Amino acid sequence: MSIGIVISLLGGLAFFLFGMRTMGEGLERAAGPKLKHFLSLMTRNRFIAMLTGLLVTALIQSSGATTVMVIGFVNAQLLTLSQAVGVIIGANIGTTVTSLLLSIKFDPGPVFAFIGILMMMVFDKKESLKQAGSVCMGLGVLFIGLDLMSSSTEPLREWPVFLNLMQGVRNPLLGVLVGIVITALLQSSSVSVGIVQVLAAGGLVSIEGALYLILGAKIGSCTPSLLSMANSRISAKRTAMIHLLFNAVAASLILLLNTFLPLAQWAQAIVPDNPKLCISLMHISTSVFCGVLILPASSLLEKLACLIIRGQDEEREPIKMQFYDPRLLKTPTLAAEQLYREVCRMGRETHDHFALAMDALRTLDLSHEQEINDHEELADFLEESITEGLVAVMPLELSERESKRIAELFHVVNDIERISDHAMNILNLARERIERSAKLSDKAAAELQELFEQTMKVLDAALEGLEEWDIPDSIMVLLEQEEQAVDDMTEALRKKHIDRLKDHKCTPKSGVIFLEAINNLERVADHAMNIATCAREDALHTHA
Repeated sequence: MSIGIVISLLGGLAFFLFGMRTMGEGLERAAGPKLKHFLSLMTRNRFIAMLTGLLVTALIQSSGATTVMVIGFVNAQLLTLSQAVGVIIGANIGTTVTSLLLSIKFDPGPVFAFIGILMMMVFDKKESLKQAGSVCMGLGVLFIGLDLMSSSTEPLREWPVFLNLMQGVRNPLLGVLVGIVITALLQSSSVSVGIVQVLAAGGLVSIEGALYLILGAKIGSCTPSLLSMANSRISAKRTAMIHLLFNAVAASLILLLNTFLPLAQWAQAIVPDNPKLCISLMHISTSVFCGVLILPASSLLEKLACLIIRGQDEEREPIKMQFYDPRLLKTPTLAAEQLYREVCRMGRETHDHFALAMDALRTLDLSHEQEINDHEELADFLEESITEGLVAVMPLELSERESKRIAELFHVVNDIERISDHAMNILNLARERIERSAKLSDKAAAELQELFEQTMKVLDAALEGLEEWDIPDSIMVLLEQEEQAVDDMTEALRKKHIDRLKDHKCTPKSGVIFLEAINNLERVADHAMNIATCAREDALHTHA
């Protein structure tokens, strides 16, 4: 086998993987938020949950993405383990749609790619049409890669080493094992099945051997969900384990049936002249059969997962107000004071979690990720609840000072919640640094830390002033100087970093993260200054 064949085969695989990824990402960007909302709602019973998983996966063309999304929902306690089982079973059926597309005999790749690229160029400013173009282009590139792989496999029919390997795939256990390894490496069962379809179409693997490879691909598709178990709650780990158990049980069941029934021969009899469609038929029928059969007994999978992964999740402290209760409105002065205490509590919590987010960005340690996410949920709850309380107490009989403070607290709550949002932005930048392997130079890291410390000076002083209220003008002058120092440092660092980018001393991906981080820090200082302005003596109604 010549090096040219290898390069051509790898090139085809690269096109195929790129097309699959581009199409999936385009679909997820176009419909992702709506699908997540849909997924969180349509899980009232297991049958509806299965249909939901099927539909979502058919749309985004990735059972791995659906399953990881479900694990995230279970981890966030938005779904129960029982609800997740149905979605996972449906996802395993929905992912078979890709094999049906790949069984088309004519080659629509160039047409799809041309239309997709044209749409992306023409509708550059219309996001929905641009994403549709991205999906279309991805589908076209996928078919081009498939065609290139098909033409590259023809010489393999005369290569003894490859023919012997494919003969080995006739062994059920070896075939399943090969399917598991290929899918685990490629991180996509759809891609694995596509490769099997190409090999079968070229006469390089038998239909029965293809069945074993497909069953292995089902098990190998669990890799993304198993990887997502890290730093997850026990219930989320059990969800990933259920995904593995379902696919393992399904593969074992089909292997057992195939011992007594000629499943591959039946598929060939139904579709005698199209090996790709024959494999697609086996992929779809085995997935539907196992899904429908196992769904009623899915509670057994839950119990088995609980036996394998033991322990209990720590119960999260319920989100609630600590000091204020609506019944206090009968005593307006006390109600106003307790609402003020809730605002101060919100400020302290946000301060601590903002520091944790910055620490995650600096060290790339996400061990406090869930804690920061939980705080964002708390901040959103407190903003809404405190605002409702302020609205209720405002028209009641209060002293002039209390009335003024209530009016200012509306602004304070909003600014604290915005600081919490910036903490989440910074946590997302930490995730992005890890995912993109974006390294900051020692100089950039030191500058970022210096700006963070200066920002914390402003935030510390503002929150201290909030708890004391009526900040003297002399302190405000000093605080304004500290905040101006943040603005000056941000501008200087922005220019320095752009110079580093021009001199190629920093990579663009690291540069974007650095600039986003300093912008977030500057905005935190601005919101801190707003808080201090609200709490100053004879508070001025000026808010940035």
